[in-house]
Amino acid sequence: MPSEFILGASRFVSYKRLDVVIKAGELSGIPVVLAGGGPDESRLRAIAAVANVPVTFVARPSTELLRAIYQRTLLYIFPPVEDFGIMPVEAMAAGAPVLANRLGGASESVIDGVTGALFDPLDQTTMASSIDRALAVNRSLIADHTDRFSKQRFQDEIREWVTHHAQT
Repeated sequence: MPSEFILGASRFVSYKRLDVVIKAGELSGIPVVLAGGGPDESRLRAIAAVANVPVTFVARPSTELLRAIYQRTLLYIFPPVEDFGIMPVEAMAAGAPVLANRLGGASESVIDGVTGALFDPLDQTTMASSIDRALAVNRSLIADHTDRFSKQRFQDEIREWVTHHAQT
């Protein structure tokens, strides 16, 4: 694995748009690591073979290994449109800045200019500036913004809701 890299991690299926992560690596000149596995792997390997930056594949990483990769990456890139997107929150909890699609649920967890940046994966013209904006955030503050997704907060709010509604 390269010492500095950008990361794409998810199931290797076409709608996850991991080809965009490779394109981001090419635009920024930063090596790419793709972590996961799935039916789109051969297509991604073919794209990686002709990319102008090195692309390393990490097959089906364990939870512990993925956390370590999140901690080491310069930037986690999340191009798909998802209802929520737990992986950007996991990456931020590990201190990684996130570049996420401005459409979909990840735009509610990534704070542009604070925990990363939002971008349009189809617009390569602005992708480079979005990468620069995400790389410029203060990494030491990123994890603080994931507290709102903590297990403890969820349990407290459910308990409060149940208590309130049980009395009415």
